[in-house]
Amino acid sequence: MVATTFSSDTPLYITGLVREQGIYENWQWWCFIMSGMMSVFFFARLWRRLGVLTDVELITLRYSGKTASILRGFKAVYFSVAVHTIIKAQVILAMAKIMDVSLGWGKWESIIISSSITIAYAMLSGYWGVVTTDFFQFFIALIGAVVLACASVDKAGGIGAMKASINQDVLGFFPPLDGGFLGMSFMTFLGYVGLSWWSKYSSDGGGVIVQRMASCRDERHSLLATFYFNVANYALRTWPWVLAALASLVLYPSARDHEAVYPQMMVDLLPSGLKGLMLASFFAAFMSTLSTYLNLSSAYFVNDFYRPFFCKKASERHYIMVSRLVTLVLSAITAIVTYYTTSIVGAFKFLIAFGSGTGLVYIMRWFWWRINAWSEISAMVASTVTTVLVYSLPSLAPIPYFEKLLVIICVSTVIWITVTFLTRPTEMSKLLEFYHKTTPGGAGWRPVAVLANESANVHGLKYPLTSWMCGCLFIIGLTLGTGKLILGYYFSGLAWFSTAIVTGWYMHRALSRKGWNMTG
Repeated sequence: MVATTFSSDTPLYITGLVREQGIYENWQWWCFIMSGMMSVFFFARLWRRLGVLTDVELITLRYSGKTASILRGFKAVYFSVAVHTIIKAQVILAMAKIMDVSLGWGKWESIIISSSITIAYAMLSGYWGVVTTDFFQFFIALIGAVVLACASVDKAGGIGAMKASINQDVLGFFPPLDGGFLGMSFMTFLGYVGLSWWSKYSSDGGGVIVQRMASCRDERHSLLATFYFNVANYALRTWPWVLAALASLVLYPSARDHEAVYPQMMVDLLPSGLKGLMLASFFAAFMSTLSTYLNLSSAYFVNDFYRPFFCKKASERHYIMVSRLVTLVLSAITAIVTYYTTSIVGAFKFLIAFGSGTGLVYIMRWFWWRINAWSEISAMVASTVTTVLVYSLPSLAPIPYFEKLLVIICVSTVIWITVTFLTRPTEMSKLLEFYHKTTPGGAGWRPVAVLANESANVHGLKYPLTSWMCGCLFIIGLTLGTGKLILGYYFSGLAWFSTAIVTGWYMHRALSRKGWNMTG
């Protein structure tokens, strides 16, 4: 999980955030701590109980009738062609910038060569090969990040000298209040922590993470794996990149392409041996992520679109051949999109906005029986159309990012809730089957629980909810505490660490009392 979300674009993306705004702009992705901990305490056990290959398979287990089949096919194409293309374009764009700075390659040259190597090994190895190599690639990539952070901070004169040379607003962990609580910085921050994390298309885990959770040995392993992912993803990975970005403000104060500064430091500061290790770490991070999305995109297209609608009874050999062909076609589409994409940060923010109208319905389908297939279809269509309009209409394109998110979320939510009440619910037999298989809990399943001769309170959400709140504070405390101590803010660093210790103790006690079973 950590290796997949740690790609060649990540350090360039964080460097761009820090150089353009400051450390606090990392809340653009730190906000997903909250959805990450929802995956730990609400969704890891549920996905593991379903035992699906892709998250799209949930549709046939949760919904009934022809609309369920339509949704499964539509969603498979939506993710494999639209969402994953944007994600892969970010990753490949970063590799193109790295190759341009380090080897002098052109954009098309970088796209074709780096993608071809990854495509070849992903097609030959399959899912198991991708997971195995991810394990080793993560450590190679992390070592490279630490090496460059140390070299860049040393070149900048050390932590103390670096802090003295940088605008103090850049060092803030929360946005400055120069414009008050209604100022652009603070309102954008509220947009991240108040809207982004629950409205994102992967709010209940997402395809890549779901694959990993479903492949765990049991529910306990699924919960622990997802929990460790969040610890490593935020508290462990963040600071080597942030430190390098801060050092770059001292070393390259006038650089125009903020994202390309990171590989430029590799070229300028590291000797040949370490430079080679760093370049290898970039390729490791790049390949671990791109191979996963290549694998998942083809799995979506073949398993959830081609197989159920076009060729139900072919041999496994046939499906493997088709998946390889689909991988090549989708890669060609991605290459074209990548060529016309210029900003990693811009692509990331567009991706969040693009799927921001669907996150709530993906959460609610687990906890409200009335959600049906039309709810999801209408949410995806509304979110896509609204995003295109918000970004393309001259009257809406200039509005701030948080307002774009608010418009997309509000329009999409009103539409899918209206459609939910105007269409028929899922057949009760299918709802009972899903309820018995997952026991999701909550009052939203009371009518189904009554038919199942159970009390709706038997599978309450008290423990998952309190553990989620403590889990969020634990990860935030660990992440901010680590950064504060590294930068020499010892008092506030210890305060954040104390918060992590207290909430971590409470979480462990709650999990131990429940025997790692969060229902009830």
